[in-house]
Amino acid sequence: MNTKEILNAFPLPEGKILRNIDKNACERAIEQIISGGRNKTREIIDLILEPGNGDDIRPRHAIHATAIRVGGTGKEIERNSFASALASTLNDDRPKGVKGFIIRQLQICGGAKQANSIAHFLNDSEEHLYEYSAQALEAIGILTVEHFRKAYPLAKGAPRLTILQGLGVLQDKKSRQFFLSAMQDSDREIRLAGIWCLMRISSAKDAELMLSQSRKEKGWGRIKATAYCFELAEKLAKNGQSKEAKGIYIKIKKSHSEKQDAYLRESADRGLAQLQ
Repeated sequence: MNTKEILNAFPLPEGKILRNIDKNACERAIEQIISGGRNKTREIIDLILEPGNGDDIRPRHAIHATAIRVGGTGKEIERNSFASALASTLNDDRPKGVKGFIIRQLQICGGAKQANSIAHFLNDSEEHLYEYSAQALEAIGILTVEHFRKAYPLAKGAPRLTILQGLGVLQDKKSRQFFLSAMQDSDREIRLAGIWCLMRISSAKDAELMLSQSRKEKGWGRIKATAYCFELAEKLAKNGQSKEAKGIYIKIKKSHSEKQDAYLRESADRGLAQLQ
């Protein structure tokens, strides 16, 4: 099958709905894409346009369907081959909107071997590439954490928060100093992310710092920061660190003594009761 025949196997929507799908034809087309290797994948990617610049429904459908198809268990060879072919197209001179689509497909089928190509966009604030890159790397898992560590010191603006959160998602204990520094940042979202990241790594030794920062925050920030302290206490309790969890609940009760904090004291009492 040539590229045109492959793409014709994928239906066009009637309105906004795909009503008539020939499953067998789609399966055969996907097999042709996989067996066609890097060249076939590139031919189809070349037909994908920047959003709003034309009709590329079938090429997008073909790539997305293949990404899902190779994502199953027992398909490591097919998955790595297709994902590598996809990742190689990120080096080309393409619209960033197209690269965003490619990265989103790599979130489905990519692995550690493609992480470097994906991580190149962690600090790219255009077309949400930093978000797509972070999400894809997080989906791949802990093997990508070094990319987040390298990117964070260079990050500015929106990517900085996303990269910091990625380190928290991956529960990277080696980034503890990043988290502690983030808690002192002038940006409230970065401060809260720093507290959240410390909670994610179950950092009992930093509980007092987290509580101290929660008391400094105002309004919604104070609520969120305190909630992360509660989450840390719950995690510590589950890990058998009841003494440390108890200390957090007691300190929340003592430090949040204002009338509007009554619900926090009640929550702390419930947490203490569960430790009995």
